[in-house]
Amino acid sequence: MTTYPPERVIIDLADEGEFLGPDDPGPDTCTGAGTDSPTAEKAGSGRAARLTKTIGAAVTAQARREYAAFREGLTVLKDETGAWAAASQETPAHLRAALLNRRYSTWQVKRSSEIEALEEKAAELEKQARRAAVGGQGDDATAADHKQAATAAAVLREEAAAWRQRVREIHQQPYTGHIDPSDDELERHRRRTANKRRAGLAALALAVGGFELAVGSLLLPALTTTGILLTGWAKGRLPGWRRALPDVPALAYETENGKPTKDKKDKDKAREEKKEQARAAASPADEDTLLFPGDTGAPFPIHGVTDPAIAAECVRRAILAQNIDLAEITDTVRTPVGWSMTVTVASGDPADIDTDRNAAAIRTLLKLPRGGLAVECWPDASDTATVRAQTRPGFTDMGPIPENPALANSIMDAGAFGQGLDGTELAFPLAGVMGFLVADSGGGKSSIMLALADWATSCHDAVVISVDPRGEGVEALGDAIQLAVSDDKHVLKTLDWLDKLCEGRTRLRKTLGYGKVWRPSPEHPAVIVFVDEWHDLPAQAKAKLLRLLRIGRKEAVWIIGASQFGTVQDLGSAIAPKMSLKMAGCCRGADVTGLFGQGALREGYRADRLQPGTHTDPADAGTVYIQGLPGQRNRPMRWKFRHLTDSDATRRGNQRAQAGLPDLTASAAAAGLDWPALLVSLGASRPTPAPTAPGTGPTVAAAPSILDVLDAMKGERTIHTVPLLERLAQARPDVYGTFTAEDLEDLLAPYGVESRQARAMTESDGVKNRMGYYLDDLQNALNADDEDDEDDQDEDDEA
Repeated sequence: MTTYPPERVIIDLADEGEFLGPDDPGPDTCTGAGTDSPTAEKAGSGRAARLTKTIGAAVTAQARREYAAFREGLTVLKDETGAWAAASQETPAHLRAALLNRRYSTWQVKRSSEIEALEEKAAELEKQARRAAVGGQGDDATAADHKQAATAAAVLREEAAAWRQRVREIHQQPYTGHIDPSDDELERHRRRTANKRRAGLAALALAVGGFELAVGSLLLPALTTTGILLTGWAKGRLPGWRRALPDVPALAYETENGKPTKDKKDKDKAREEKKEQARAAASPADEDTLLFPGDTGAPFPIHGVTDPAIAAECVRRAILAQNIDLAEITDTVRTPVGWSMTVTVASGDPADIDTDRNAAAIRTLLKLPRGGLAVECWPDASDTATVRAQTRPGFTDMGPIPENPALANSIMDAGAFGQGLDGTELAFPLAGVMGFLVADSGGGKSSIMLALADWATSCHDAVVISVDPRGEGVEALGDAIQLAVSDDKHVLKTLDWLDKLCEGRTRLRKTLGYGKVWRPSPEHPAVIVFVDEWHDLPAQAKAKLLRLLRIGRKEAVWIIGASQFGTVQDLGSAIAPKMSLKMAGCCRGADVTGLFGQGALREGYRADRLQPGTHTDPADAGTVYIQGLPGQRNRPMRWKFRHLTDSDATRRGNQRAQAGLPDLTASAAAAGLDWPALLVSLGASRPTPAPTAPGTGPTVAAAPSILDVLDAMKGERTIHTVPLLERLAQARPDVYGTFTAEDLEDLLAPYGVESRQARAMTESDGVKNRMGYYLDDLQNALNADDEDDEDDQDEDDEA
């Protein structure tokens, strides 16, 4: 700030006053003469002259002082304007804050633009979905048009939902562009600021001058000049009007986590509370709270503690040191790896214990290893969490993976896969499970998939298929994997075949009396598809898998997928809501929220803190957080899968292949599909079927199906009954060799399809009008059956 010395005040006694003495007593001194005497009159006129002279001198002196202040104020105004325009008074701290806030503001603008673009894209897709749905409901639209429009609308809605999910993820992303500027960058910012200010002043002067010239009145220039002169006078006369360099502005974001800065009052309050707590911690403790000789009341390491009460007090002090409003700690239990206790907070969120800063500070105070503190927030109590302090390595007594002999298990049974951090056995059935696993390279993703597939291939009522664009997947199990595909064309063909299997089983469930869910058995086994490297699949394959996730659960066609990434951009769509079992190994925070939902990190699902393994150190490979374990409530606890080596997996797979595998041939044939033909077309050999007890083979393998009738029509709009029966007998003589017109009517009656007069496209005997069937009737019957079944599935999902 520019400073100016105080103005010197000079009093001219000749003009402003005079010394009074005994010979000149002044105008009020009484000389003893009467008021009516000539002497009194002369004295009165002298006093008036002196008063007038004194007032004039005072006014002149004040005017001189005001003029001096005015000149000084103009000088101050000029210097301040020049210094401001040149940005010469800004310190490096001012420039740093301004530059960092400018970068942050630019990032915010770009993020807002991106969010706006994504919102517009999602809104446009939703509008297109509504148009597509309306387009399929016209009076001239056929059932096929309606189905095609509904499918297109569903795809558009899913794409719009994916973009909106992307918007939510962007909102959650913190600012990561904080980099302290160098001295050269600060000087460039000073010059840039000065140039902007000079340009602004010039623009203001031109605007004011141009406006005054346009108006053409002398009043506006007079007002402008008066304003400048008054400002100059005020800066000279009133020091408070002079510009002082403001305080260094605060950053608009927190450098530690990239979040917007809290209100200054809140920060000051938190800072004061933290200082008060530090003073309280530094003060001598009460004798009643001392736990051992030398205890000062400060936090202490938990290693070596054997008393639950002391362990609870140890954790209590470490939590209180982080300014967390703790209510109580109860249920302190010694575990094989350390301590477990229930923590309740009086206010706030127990998830605050597990923030990056607080968790690191607590680990340091307790002397725990990295990853040695786990906070599991309770879903049914917002103020409570389970805190685990791990003082010893976990998962050391899991034992080997069970042998699981061939055909010894059922897919409906629970397989034993690993162990929880609290010693709980990780066991659950794969029946009805649509699962997804996210783990980075080194996270044990392939090993976990192999452990799940090992259990599935040991079951007598499940067929295992592997889909992996990289050609690895669970193929270490060898011939126990009945079909393994990696080529894009083979993947698409396999998924199309599975889609048809689901459609066929939807109709067979009514014939077999299964109700609303397919019942896996050795005759009609479940199909479990292990899909690895989901993110590398082509978009068309991802779309087909999404449909299988929607329709396959009830038809015992179950998908277990895995990927190194869990966001919508990598997976192609928001598949997490379709998954009943979700697992996250070591991965990014964005993958955790993409899989488990927003808020998962605060709830304790900290898969982003797990360390990937290497060739020499397994670290946290095979360790996951899980949601959707059958029969268990969700809790953010770490689980670890037992490791199955590739050599052991190959040995087990070969033994199971030699003993025989569940055969899908007859069950697929009942749905109008040829399983052996699919295997041959994809270069796979037909496995040895498992031995079947007499009388237990499939009973509906040769059952007639409406699908056969639909295939026999060969796309023709109409066909007469006799040619249709001939085609059926030629295609499947063992089923339709003795089939009559009445048998055909009985087959189609449950679907509401009846024969009627038809002008057939195929005329072998010249007769034009005869009883026959229409292709639209068959397709409408199948579509109506699919829609009813999808409605049932939606009801089950809502329940």
